[in-house]
Amino acid sequence: MFDLYTASVCITGLILIITVADVATNRLVTRGVKARTTATCLLIALAAVGEWLGVVTNGSPTFPVGLHTAAKAMEFSLAPAIAVSAAIAYGQPRKPKLAVALAAAHGIFQWIAVVPGWVFTVNAGNVYQRQALYPLYVAAFLAALIYVIAAMIRGGKTYQSGMDPVLAWTILLLVLGIGIQFLWSGVRIDYLSIAIVNMLFCVRHYKNMLQTDSVTLLLNRRCYDVSLADMDSHAVVVLFDIDRFKQVNDTYGHLVGDTCLCAVAQAMRDVYGAYGLCYRIGGDEFCAIVHTDLEKLQELNRQFEAVIREHQRQDKTMPDVSLGYACYDAASCHIQNVIEEADAMLYRNKHP
Repeated sequence: MFDLYTASVCITGLILIITVADVATNRLVTRGVKARTTATCLLIALAAVGEWLGVVTNGSPTFPVGLHTAAKAMEFSLAPAIAVSAAIAYGQPRKPKLAVALAAAHGIFQWIAVVPGWVFTVNAGNVYQRQALYPLYVAAFLAALIYVIAAMIRGGKTYQSGMDPVLAWTILLLVLGIGIQFLWSGVRIDYLSIAIVNMLFCVRHYKNMLQTDSVTLLLNRRCYDVSLADMDSHAVVVLFDIDRFKQVNDTYGHLVGDTCLCAVAQAMRDVYGAYGLCYRIGGDEFCAIVHTDLEKLQELNRQFEAVIREHQRQDKTMPDVSLGYACYDAASCHIQNVIEEADAMLYRNKHP
């Protein structure tokens, strides 16, 4: 069992090294993103080493009691911080500064609690024992676990993926890997599972980046083309165009233009996001592919126009946005004809 566990820890380390190396050579991400990913991997590695040292030294007279105690304290102090770090690295966490402060406070408490033995003790025979405040550590760890899951789901919504099957299975892997450790302490695959999930979270994060437009965070043109090619059911294609967008850029600058693009994108997500997917398909051109009836679509269009008018009331640089739509039915029409019909309506509605 010990040899198998040691092999598991070694594989955990290799997975973390591969993750860091992959991120370091990824030209899509900034230094800040690389630093957060590396920090998460380092925390996992240190906690895994702490657990491994605790197993190696437990009940062994050849190792000093202080080493065993320090190993357990290191693991307990770092475990919740791993989830907080992963949430910041790969998700959209709420109040990240507060989460970091709480994780740091928990880590400090774990080291303070070593002397009075509040959370755990290591007796003269070098045997680890849980104490009265051990449930506090468990509660902190579970709270951090919920925090990272919520951050991943929230981040998925930003990229229009939400709780997709891959994220659901990844979370299940995380819960099972950790749950097995709590139920059967002799089966130690918790940090191996965490390292694998960390890599999957990382891959998911960069996949989302590849699929989205960097300015608006809507799905990009490649995703739009694939969606059109794969359409096999009823849908409504809604095209959008920002009126006189070049004039906005020429008059106020590209930063103001980008603000307008982001405002339109957010309005699309807020109004149409629950019914389909939203794309940026060109400089000032957008599309929403929604699954609803025409009556509901008309209501959504009115909501979208109201949001744009509110933006214009608050910001005089915000231009008008024209839209056109057409219905697609795989049994009766070709998608290209639908695009042309929606485009024709858009230009009929376009403001001069």
